[in-house]
Amino acid sequence: MTCALRRWAALRRSLVLLRSVLSAVALSAVAVTLGGCTGDDSAAPDAGAAEAAPSAASGASAVAARGCDRCHQPSDPREGVLAGQTTALPGSHAYGSNLTPDPDTGMDAWEAGTIAQAVLVGQGSDGGPLCPQMPRYAEAGMEQPEALDIAAYLQSLAPVRHPIPPSVCPALRPRARD
Repeated sequence: MTCALRRWAALRRSLVLLRSVLSAVALSAVAVTLGGCTGDDSAAPDAGAAEAAPSAASGASAVAARGCDRCHQPSDPREGVLAGQTTALPGSHAYGSNLTPDPDTGMDAWEAGTIAQAVLVGQGSDGGPLCPQMPRYAEAGMEQPEALDIAAYLQSLAPVRHPIPPSVCPALRPRARD
């Protein structure tokens, strides 16, 4: 593939991800505008509430900022948003998985907390480690609320049936501690 074609494919993937981010932001704005309008202000949220509920719009922004599309966005945007890649990541036998809530090929059975663990520490739904190509974002300063926002966004995506080859990961060595 020529350099120009790779750039065009990357631009198309970015545009698809941008469209999904804008859709999530628009849906969130509508929900905020319409939600809780009962006319009874006595049910106003407690100003001392510990944490806000996870936000799909914030999650979409985090997914874009963290570059999740580089590994999880199909090269053909018509195949869906973050529906995985069928080409192994460079220098590996690892494939960016389908992050949509498709029941057969995606993360439908994953709870928000399980998705957050995968994002933060690279732990799969079975409790085992994900391939080392998956960043451990807790090491980069990500905290639980951001990971739960990402989970909310991923769970809000349209399910896309997009089979991805199984990844073959090298044995993991313990990470050095400072």
